[in-house]
Amino acid sequence: MGAARKQDDMNDEVRVVSIRRPVPADSEKPEPRRIRKKPAADVIDDATVLPQLAAGSPASRVETNLVDLERIIGEVSHVIATTKDHYKCIMFTDLESSTEYKRSMGHTKGYMRNRLFCDLCEDAVRQHNGQVVKRLGDGVMVVFEHAIDAVMASMLIKRSIAGHKKRLKKVVGSMHYRIGITCGYVKEIPGKPKDYIGHAMDKGARIQTHARRNQILIDEIMYGLIHTKIRDYSADILIGAPKNKTLKGVGVSTLYEVSPKQMGLESGMVARVRNMFR
Repeated sequence: MGAARKQDDMNDEVRVVSIRRPVPADSEKPEPRRIRKKPAADVIDDATVLPQLAAGSPASRVETNLVDLERIIGEVSHVIATTKDHYKCIMFTDLESSTEYKRSMGHTKGYMRNRLFCDLCEDAVRQHNGQVVKRLGDGVMVVFEHAIDAVMASMLIKRSIAGHKKRLKKVVGSMHYRIGITCGYVKEIPGKPKDYIGHAMDKGARIQTHARRNQILIDEIMYGLIHTKIRDYSADILIGAPKNKTLKGVGVSTLYEVSPKQMGLESGMVARVRNMFR
């Protein structure tokens, strides 16, 4: 009986057998499944976290407000309308080759050279009733009430630099310069320091750029104001022949060289040859 039951249990078991499906002889072998590879760029993008270029918060955004132009126009118009025109003599001085000097000798030595020149100019100006409006780094802008004072101050500068030539050369090397003087109406701009604007200021600067090394130039306006007064100093002052020059942005102007008589004119042949070897 036990044997019969065991036989029955065996008969109840279900066996699962996998049957391969026959492949027809005329059919092609199926292609193996291709695995799509991700491009290298995609892999890098997935793995790399790039920094954000945009600001993370609205507080860091660039301001879009404009300056108050109408307020500025109003302030400037008020200053122009409330300041009077003044007739002044304007002098510009300029130290030659200050940029090249600083590059070769250093900023400290360059500052010392500029400062010595500006201080020397300021002292001469003060002795002849002038007012230094501003220092221009390697020169000064000056105003005078009287034309003859401007000429006398410029010649004091020339004589002083020549007289202290050896001492200056020992301290800062050679010191060469240019000076231009004119007269005209200018507008005084209040403030600290005071400033002046006007065509005469521009013309004075242009005259100075036309001067030769160590030369003082005045224009026809200055000449008209001082030529009679020069007779009082005829033993001390030389005036060169008139020369017409085109000044950039100004036009044609007649320029004259003035110089202490004992030093001669820089436009003379002797002075020009001498300057070539300085």
